Amino acid sequence: MSISLYADGVDNGANLRRIADAAHLLGITCSISIDSRLIAIENTPGAREIYGRRPLRNDATIAVGNERRGISRKLLATADDTVVIPTQSRTVTTLNVAAAAAVAGWFLLRGSGPQATAARPEHRRPALLLAGDDHVEVGSSLRSAAAFGFRDVLLEDRGAGWFAGSSSVRREARAAARRHKNPLRVHPTTLAESAQRYDDIVCVTASGAAPPLSRERLTRGLRQLVIVGAEPEEASAGAFGHVTVASLGLQPMEHEPLRLTASIVLAEIARQVGRRRRVPGAPPRAPRYEKAIEPVPGPEVLLVDPADLLAF
Repeated sequence: MSISLYADGVDNGANLRRIADAAHLLGITCSISIDSRLIAIENTPGAREIYGRRPLRNDATIAVGNERRGISRKLLATADDTVVIPTQSRTVTTLNVAAAAAVAGWFLLRGSGPQATAARPEHRRPALLLAGDDHVEVGSSLRSAAAFGFRDVLLEDRGAGWFAGSSSVRREARAAARRHKNPLRVHPTTLAESAQRYDDIVCVTASGAAPPLSRERLTRGLRQLVIVGAEPEEASAGAFGHVTVASLGLQPMEHEPLRLTASIVLAEIARQVGRRRRVPGAPPRAPRYEKAIEPVPGPEVLLVDPADLLAF
């Protein structure tokens, strides 16, 4: 079986390098052409969710698109299958393109159960601690955290400069996090400090012989801490409670980009935690307004006293 990643119109060289890293971690190749069944990763009407699919069994090319425009209409029209990565944020609704490639590849290759539904998913979502030393990787990971529904994240900033870096470093990190529309609260911490607060800790590694992440229950709410970016020995050293090690089953790499591993973990948490269950009944009515503000035609000017406006 031959599986490859195809970058359709991706402009940023750093993103292209990370897509190549994603292919390496997944044990597949990068392709410059489409020579097999095409699976497009795009948020478009009719796209099927990445969750609840069987593992790929035949040759396929997984395509991701341009950072702003997505996959071209021409290529999208030729896709044999279109898949969407569901997000749970009203403001951050997309992942970094390399992160999307890693998430899509991981779920398509392995398959998964469907996404759960729950009355209050936020009560099932565990706490998350990221440990990173690269400001762009940290920023992209925080973007994914917001997209998958997290409101708070613990960050051990190992020289990445998210909190105390130079203005240029902090600007790049916040751009990667889409900070202008990302409401996520980021809390500075250390692994030793945070690990002492939880009885249930799951430390996720990219590779290794540990049990698969998909077999670990990740729905214990704020009693549970999921750690990404640290070694299991570090988590065990500072923890008073039980530490479970889970693996993503990726190919070994000297230094895995945090955005790739963290985004896969976050997507799996989102699958298990689930989305809000729909309440039966008619949808709420749209609000009706009896007043409206209209522009004054022509050169006319209308002066309004603030007191009158407040009274209105």
